[in-house]
Amino acid sequence: MSVSNDQLADLIATTLADLPQGEYEVMWDDQNYEFAEIYHESRRQIDGGTSIQRNVVFDETGNARYRRMYDTDNPAVQNVHTQINVPWCQIGSHFSWDKLEILRNKNSEKGFINLMETRRMDGYWSLANLIEERGWKTPTSPTDNKNPYGVPYYLNMLNAGDVTAGFRGQTIRYQDGSTGTVCAGVDAATEAKWRNYADVYTRVDNSFLRKLRRAFISTRFRTPRGVKGPGMDKPGRSVKLYTNLDMNIELQDLADKRDDSNTSKDLAGKQLVDVEGTVYFNRRPIVYIPQLDGVTYNPLYCVDWSKIQPIVQDGYWMLESEPMTDRSQHTTFTVFIDGSHQNLCINRRTAGFVLHEAIPA
Repeated sequence: MSVSNDQLADLIATTLADLPQGEYEVMWDDQNYEFAEIYHESRRQIDGGTSIQRNVVFDETGNARYRRMYDTDNPAVQNVHTQINVPWCQIGSHFSWDKLEILRNKNSEKGFINLMETRRMDGYWSLANLIEERGWKTPTSPTDNKNPYGVPYYLNMLNAGDVTAGFRGQTIRYQDGSTGTVCAGVDAATEAKWRNYADVYTRVDNSFLRKLRRAFISTRFRTPRGVKGPGMDKPGRSVKLYTNLDMNIELQDLADKRDDSNTSKDLAGKQLVDVEGTVYFNRRPIVYIPQLDGVTYNPLYCVDWSKIQPIVQDGYWMLESEPMTDRSQHTTFTVFIDGSHQNLCINRRTAGFVLHEAIPA
């Protein structure tokens, strides 16, 4: 008795909707999958429209002044809003089975479920790898509207030859070697308050920690008492630091050296190092990111994820299609996963900072 494609498609769709917990090992590519974490449902933002737009205020009008009795006023109104604008990025993956694979496994409940689950996991694993990889890169060029804006797009290193700490990060270094200063539609070369904090270091030592302290203090802005801040002005909700493996190990070594009363029998030392293999600075974890291994000038990024936000398009995120076949591969069933997203920075002065080795002039 033959089995129709419609029957098999229904079987696939029903099984995918109710898969149990898997019991197999996977050779994961990343240790942390940080962007998969921030794109979790509880942390991402949902938006619509043809692009993602937000307003940012760089300066106040300047109406305040000291006055004498009976002085006259000259009321002034100024449009203090500037619009930031970023494009949507479309992403997709898929997973497939051959009809013969399904027929060979469909009479074995465990075998069929394992087949469905591993193929589905493969499709989402590919998505997670791609999102993670691009999350730690700039786009290919200033005109690239296919790839998302990663952390280095918003948190720029100092210009070549510049060794002065401060809000001087303004040059985006794209993957093709080109550069630019227009970030999310605003030119940081002309708008000084659309630049991030950056500093250079020579080695990971006590002077490096001093620079870290300075960066944290410099990027911590508080709303004046009596002035109602905007809805998203809640700094420090989720701040982490990110490094490559070599710097992470050096920071752990430095933590051990600073622990003067190290009497622990643990070879890792008495200093607090959690099971994730990281130390902390100002109670913020320092996380290893494989994508930063080999990156020129060894940057350390501090990111406030309340100011660099994952945005997904309303009604179009991780959508699974119905199982379908094609006449060119008539025995193959494929499920497609589609979505539209982008990473948006709403405040470059408070979104974090970057410390890096000096860039030669």
